[in-house]
Amino acid sequence: MAAGTLADQRKATEAAATIARVFGHLPPATFQVSSITPGQLDISLHDSLADFEAWRVALGMLPEWVDKRTQPSAMSLTARGRFAGVEVALIGYAPLLKAVA
Repeated sequence: MAAGTLADQRKATEAAATIARVFGHLPPATFQVSSITPGQLDISLHDSLADFEAWRVALGMLPEWVDKRTQPSAMSLTARGRFAGVEVALIGYAPLLKAVA
């Protein structure tokens, strides 16, 4: 169900602003606040699992919270936690490296 108003997304957008202010030294990321889940902030990183790891540590997400998924040409890591009172989904994408024969 979609959010009733933009105000329903306020906590997630404020969390994103706080993250940008506190963790400005981290690699750039994509932030998404959805009208479907207005109280959740999605942070995604592309092409570097090292960037994902830096974010995971900064946000205080434990290694055992990470879910790994692989596809034929890529993999993703997802960790979920809370920051500034909102649910945060941290998602990292990276291509799979091909073995050299």
